[in-house]
Amino acid sequence: MTDIKKCFYTTILSQTISGDGKYLFCGSNFGEILIYSIDRILSCSESSNGDPDKPPTAPHAVFPLSEKCQVYSLSFHKDFLIVGLNGEICGYAWNVKNATVGKRAWTVKLPVSAEYTDINEVNYLWMDKTDEILYAGCGDNVMYAISLEDGRITRNFQGHKDYIHCVSGCGGKLATASEDGSVLMWDARQSKFTGKIEPFSKDTLNRPEFGKWQGTVSITEDWLVCGGGPRFSLWHLRSLECTTDFAFPERLHVSGFIDDMIYAAGECRNLYQYNFNGDVTAEIPVSAPAVYSVVQQSEPNKFMAIAGAASQIDVCTNFSFKDIVLQAYQK
Repeated sequence: MTDIKKCFYTTILSQTISGDGKYLFCGSNFGEILIYSIDRILSCSESSNGDPDKPPTAPHAVFPLSEKCQVYSLSFHKDFLIVGLNGEICGYAWNVKNATVGKRAWTVKLPVSAEYTDINEVNYLWMDKTDEILYAGCGDNVMYAISLEDGRITRNFQGHKDYIHCVSGCGGKLATASEDGSVLMWDARQSKFTGKIEPFSKDTLNRPEFGKWQGTVSITEDWLVCGGGPRFSLWHLRSLECTTDFAFPERLHVSGFIDDMIYAAGECRNLYQYNFNGDVTAEIPVSAPAVYSVVQQSEPNKFMAIAGAASQIDVCTNFSFKDIVLQAYQK
């Protein structure tokens, strides 16, 4: 498919940032990983007089996967770009000096269940950098813990009745959001979940027209936010009580905590930021009609990238407004 056609049919499903904070990786539905230099993006404006064939908003490089399948999830650890595909998780060597992706260095095959016969997509990857454990939320309703020291699956977390959309963790605690409408809390040392919330069961959160599924979850030491079909909501982790529901107008796919604020995005032309009381503190227009991925860092530079059902990736360098738009492909 030509780049012109890709401009109209691209969806960015996943993103991650290199360990040194200098490169952004975006996984597409065409089985390609787009690589951007964050330093170059931040030092150049769209109108700068650079190479007209390679403007600062164009990818530094494009890495095509041999499998040609959708890049459902991405993560990064040490010198490896980690890619979640169909039934497997792959590590590709990252050449820091040349800023290029090398050959596949390792592969973790997920178990094949007799009860689950469909393709097992690795929908979400969350990295515990302290313990070097990678958590994978998958299409077979299971979250897997994978040791990156030896590539072993060290634990299966079973409890969901439908596929997992999102995984989040903090200080040995984990949370998963699922199509079954539940958010489960886990202790990383145990296989059985320690808590469960079902936002659709609360009249104030239920939105029957959107369904009961939970598309996103994010946790801190004390708080959890989640959303999907039901309204976006904030929960106190100890009591599992809902303290705030937010006026996000559509279905949700991403959420997180940033600078004492909470952000949310989904099938809406804006990314919203809220305070803990539910007041909107920022409203950022986005290029995609649906947002599927947000990554951000505070060091070495403030940087947020917002991507979804479009060939454009929106960049915020102060977390409050959009100031750069990256192009996945040139027309």
